[in-house]
Amino acid sequence: MKVESLTRIVTVFMLTTLPSLALCDLTTPQSGEPVRKLPHGMSSVWRAYFENVDFDGDGIRYIYDRYLGRNDKEVDFKAKLGGRLRGMSSELSTVDPIQATDTASSAIVNKYLDGLVQFVPYSTEIMPNLALAWEISEDARIYTFYLRRDVRFHNGAKFTADDFIFSYNRLINPVYASPRISFATDFIKRVEKIGDYTVRITLKKPFTPFLKLLTYDSFSVLPRGYVSAKETVTQEKAEYKWYDHPVGTGPFKVKEYVPGDHITLEAYDDYHEGRPYLDEWYVRFVEEEDTIIQAFKAGQIDVTGVPSRYWEEFRERYKDVMITKPQLSTFWLILNCGEWPFENRKIRQAFAYAMDRTGVINTIFKGRHIPAHGVLPPGLFGFSQELYDHYAYNYNPGKARRLLDEAGALDTDGDGIREYKGKPLKLELSSYVSADWKEAAKTWRTNLKEVGVEITYQQYDFPTILDMTDKGTFKMITLGWINDYPDPENWYILFESKNIPDPNSSRYTNPEVDRLVTQLRITPDPTKRRRITYEIERIIQADHPHIWFMHPRGSTVYHKWVHGWDFGPMGGHLEKRLDVWLDRDHR
Repeated sequence: MKVESLTRIVTVFMLTTLPSLALCDLTTPQSGEPVRKLPHGMSSVWRAYFENVDFDGDGIRYIYDRYLGRNDKEVDFKAKLGGRLRGMSSELSTVDPIQATDTASSAIVNKYLDGLVQFVPYSTEIMPNLALAWEISEDARIYTFYLRRDVRFHNGAKFTADDFIFSYNRLINPVYASPRISFATDFIKRVEKIGDYTVRITLKKPFTPFLKLLTYDSFSVLPRGYVSAKETVTQEKAEYKWYDHPVGTGPFKVKEYVPGDHITLEAYDDYHEGRPYLDEWYVRFVEEEDTIIQAFKAGQIDVTGVPSRYWEEFRERYKDVMITKPQLSTFWLILNCGEWPFENRKIRQAFAYAMDRTGVINTIFKGRHIPAHGVLPPGLFGFSQELYDHYAYNYNPGKARRLLDEAGALDTDGDGIREYKGKPLKLELSSYVSADWKEAAKTWRTNLKEVGVEITYQQYDFPTILDMTDKGTFKMITLGWINDYPDPENWYILFESKNIPDPNSSRYTNPEVDRLVTQLRITPDPTKRRRITYEIERIIQADHPHIWFMHPRGSTVYHKWVHGWDFGPMGGHLEKRLDVWLDRDHR
């Protein structure tokens, strides 16, 4: 919303519409109106407001279809407090928000911590969290955030502006070596405390998706006194002593964390949006998909994702309790463009021609996912149907052979394996532990053998995969990307030369891409941004620093005693899960 004044007021709750509520406690009665706390923590005043607003112009009033989703009536009239939700997940790489870059860690960070803003559940729209409202200057460089006054950390400490300042300074301190330090230092000039409950952030230059950036884990707020007392910071390094009992303001507290085994969360009774229904959330760390699936079938866990090998079975067996939705995500095979042989663009393109990706999707993944023809997933701003439809590098072994010949990769000794720069084209394809990837690798090994390339396949646990991408100790590696924030700029950072090695794991460099991504960041006009995005996508699509594979349709299955479970286009790891409840307790 634009206001003709010295500032643009841009807030989901529109201060000019409800000025009397702008800076108040959300549960404080106004004008004598009785206010009850709803199950999801929204006061009836705000609910009444939401019910009459169509934020995105789709003709749907917001609260039922977006905030509470399809479970609105169920949550309001049937929900029960209590119970322990049981799940399994890959091992966490960290519980430190400034170190978290994987979905397993992010899922926990998002349960025990909060940021200034958050996404509306199951949506990519922004709504308040620790900040109740904000103002943006006319030049789009100064953001003033007005903080909630009713928030306490799990240890009882009151949340103030000092905690956000502390957390931000921790993020930008190079001693911590946060892989997302650039999210702050690239864009933010300074952060100031204006009062105990007011923070001003000044940007170096306009950055269009800034509010969405602030939803990222790295900007979560930690308690200043607690954390600083439990970690040692020297000029050389930081040592953490608070991992055994992390503290935040989120809806769940960390009850017990045993690295390598499990983590147990418990409900925070005083959460500012209302206590979660669940009493506890237990997550055991398991890498093997088959183990997780068998545990679900045996009723030992309550909810899980569905690997493609089980998709058809589960779609039939659990059709009433399985959800399948497109995700803003892309899976690919990252090629190490900084080393032999993928420094050669023609060899990268030849691999794209040689690998039957659509065939793998239709057989191993049961046709469940959407073939990827570039970086951006359908549904994200900037996605080009034209570029998608005219993608030139679908499976074609003949074209693969011609490109390998042109690149100088020839079979000079007649053994069936080409040589390039004096070395045989024998490479390892690496992936995290996944039966689906293992089956896909069998097909691709056959495909590549047909054009004179030999690959071996090796699986590693997920932290090892991340370490390999950081150090560049790989040739081809399977990974995917889920938005940090839903904007094309967040995808193209993976291909900026300044971001080598993280998140630019491919070591790809292209000065024109660098220039265009910089331009994309500072351009507010949607039409101009779409044109810039088209050009970036066109270049990267053909350069193939990655072998584009698929845009997943995510599937989650839960047992019939689980209620209120859903996920949005960003994936389930970002959801707070306030409205999930059980009608059976397995403790």
